[in-house]
Amino acid sequence: AIMGPSGCGKSTLLDMLAMKKTAAYDGHVFVNGHLRDPKLFPRIAAYVGQEDDMPGHWKVREALEFNVRLKQQPGASRKEAAELIDQLLDSFGLAGVADTYIGGAQVRGISGGQRRRVTLARGVAAQASLLFCDEPTSGLSATDAELCVRALQDITKRLNVLTLIVIHQPRKEVAQLFDRLMLLTSNPGRMAYFGTMEEATPYFELCGFPMPVQAANATDYYLDLLTPGTVQDASDVLVEAFAAKQRPGLDAEVQLELGKQGCTAQDMLRMAHENAGGGKAGKLRLGPYAVSFWSQLTMLLRRRVGLTLRNPLGLGVQVGMPIGVGLLLGIVFKGVGARDFCIQTLLFVFVVLVLLSLYGLPLLPTIIDERRIMKLETSERLYMESAHILSTLLVTVPLSLLAAIMEVLIICVFSGLPTEYWPTIFFWACLLFLVFDAVFQLCAAVAADAEQALGLALPFLIIFMLFNGLVVSPTTAPAFLRWIFEIS
Repeated sequence: AIMGPSGCGKSTLLDMLAMKKTAAYDGHVFVNGHLRDPKLFPRIAAYVGQEDDMPGHWKVREALEFNVRLKQQPGASRKEAAELIDQLLDSFGLAGVADTYIGGAQVRGISGGQRRRVTLARGVAAQASLLFCDEPTSGLSATDAELCVRALQDITKRLNVLTLIVIHQPRKEVAQLFDRLMLLTSNPGRMAYFGTMEEATPYFELCGFPMPVQAANATDYYLDLLTPGTVQDASDVLVEAFAAKQRPGLDAEVQLELGKQGCTAQDMLRMAHENAGGGKAGKLRLGPYAVSFWSQLTMLLRRRVGLTLRNPLGLGVQVGMPIGVGLLLGIVFKGVGARDFCIQTLLFVFVVLVLLSLYGLPLLPTIIDERRIMKLETSERLYMESAHILSTLLVTVPLSLLAAIMEVLIICVFSGLPTEYWPTIFFWACLLFLVFDAVFQLCAAVAADAEQALGLALPFLIIFMLFNGLVVSPTTAPAFLRWIFEIS
């Protein structure tokens, strides 16, 4: 466990060790005496952040299966995967909710504590040798926090996984579950203790800070001493004591262990590969991803199709709304195509095309949520970004395009428009839909949140709807703005 007051660099240190830190930093990270291999390290390490971002209509068992299937060795059988999933469900106390939705803002699901355990179980499902957890108990009740850490201790010891956890001031029962303790202090981040949990109290007593009799939790007392500015602040003294008493021994131990080089990341993957599938594993993959691109795409397509069919609200926005609008416009403009050309005919075409361009707006919040989930999952090398994009193109875009075509078809039938004009209308309708769908996807990709995405999308809509030849024509527009018609 890594503990310390706020601002001491606990999460920063963990991110550096887990290869999640994007900012530049100095130093070296060794694994079994070898420099960390940036290409293969994601295959032997897993990271669990503070967020529990998962699709609300996903079931608990499906969430674990997703990670197991995308991290398993080639040739591993479905039976082995199912056994691991059942083991994870039992260890994390999730067997009773295995077929329950994760839940979210739009759908009721499991509790917050259970959702946190699902996130931890997904991290363990990677079957990595190293597991990094950043404040896994953040926001949980004391009881849920203990359940999470106890489950994590149980399964990682069974699977022989080295686990590093950043945790802030745990209760006594939780603190006793850890084997080793690293204590940091802030202003700036400095180390004050590194050793076993049992040796911490005698060490502090040796430094002149015996634990008071009335203190119920040793870790609370340690943090009181290591928080600068408090009444009991002894951070500078403890940092100096660490430099004098512990650091020389730790430096010598590090140098000794660096001389005992163990398995490389490639060796670890090869051994795991040989043990997979009862010795009948397929070709060893030496790269950041455990499975092929097509396996990634298959899993993503399965998830996307399942989530789409389970979400009635999403289907209503994508399919039901265009069909309803098509019926409404068809009734309003009924028979307009059979009359002589007039201003109403022009307005009919204009309204149809304008509404087609607006259907992507309600989907912006959904795209933002999916992007957040995608960033978390791709950072764990579950799949490539290109696989996610392709799965969207194969499911979401065709579904929305089909709904748009159905809307235009309904309107054309009601309007009595001669069929020889249908191909032209359908061509421009599909082209306009695809252009605006791409524009909205671009806005969602670069915006920080849904509100900002809407703010970016509106200028495009306003400009394109003004400079369209009907509201403003090239002859009536100011000369210095006529170039906009070339991109509208």
